[in-house]
Amino acid sequence: MTSAEPAVLIVDDNEDNRYTLQLLLEADGHQKIECASGGEEALAFLRGRRFSLVLLDMMMPDLNGDEVLKAIKGNPDTRDVAVVMISADADSDKISKCIELGAEDYLPKPFNPTILRARIASALRRHSLRDMETRYLARIEQEKRRSETLLHNVLPPEIAVRLSSGESTIADQYDEATVLFADIVGFGKITQRMRPFEIVGSLNSLFSEFDRLAEDVGVAKIKTIGDNYMAVVGVPSPRANHARTATRLALDLVAAAEGLRTRIPAPFSIRVGLHSGPLMAGVIGTRRYAYDVWGDTVNIAARIEAASMPNRVLASAATAGMLGGDFALEGPLKLETKEERVLDAFFVNRRL
Repeated sequence: MTSAEPAVLIVDDNEDNRYTLQLLLEADGHQKIECASGGEEALAFLRGRRFSLVLLDMMMPDLNGDEVLKAIKGNPDTRDVAVVMISADADSDKISKCIELGAEDYLPKPFNPTILRARIASALRRHSLRDMETRYLARIEQEKRRSETLLHNVLPPEIAVRLSSGESTIADQYDEATVLFADIVGFGKITQRMRPFEIVGSLNSLFSEFDRLAEDVGVAKIKTIGDNYMAVVGVPSPRANHARTATRLALDLVAAAEGLRTRIPAPFSIRVGLHSGPLMAGVIGTRRYAYDVWGDTVNIAARIEAASMPNRVLASAATAGMLGGDFALEGPLKLETKEERVLDAFFVNRRL
């Protein structure tokens, strides 16, 4: 006997009928059989066990078969149980009512054992198919939820919703946003003598804290590239105060890196660069989705970050010009890029 073997419940107030049906089922190899002498007892069995089939007498002293059938089909936990009505009453209205209530079949007494066997086998096959369908649909729903969870883990929520809604191409232009790059200073030298699990563990601690801080202020992390962390404020949802939000986050990242110095094998110092301007954003890939941003604003932010100093935040003139009096600025510094451009930039501090 296996756990997949169907369990059958015989419900009849006549002991001889119950005995006859049980012998017939046992002769066909069924071993998981229970008997109830009335409707209330049958419902108690159904509350405590899972049955594949109920052979249900129509006329009983406490609850009639149609009342028991209605209770079975009205309960979400038992409505998929196959029910075959067995009765000496051949009233077509009662038969019709039971079928409408969800009975698989209706057999008259005295029953023909050969026909009864065939009807039982048919009812169990249909129940098995429904059970397989239910499990299959549950797996599909589980996979759908898992897929949606993965989408929300790797993409901003707004973008995940658009993809889930069937939008196949996501490409947006933004007139204003602030790009943030944070990089570990001297990462290669620091990690030369570290073991792989120490490096990965340290990066995970650092970037997990960065993720938390970004999520707290509703900022979209775009990606990590090695020891570089990239986020954008104002994408995918435009924000009027994107420069100030990005600057506060940048200073929080520096503080978080300093706060982790005693909790990871090798302390990391980070430098941060900020630049504001127009950019494009969209989703690329078909099997592994990636949400990314492009444009000169991104390139300039990377140049600003490379020119920053350990535990400092360096902002371009475009970003600094949007900060008003909320922060203290040092500069300007003149930065020459490999594209032969000269950029003005300012170190940013919190106002005391």
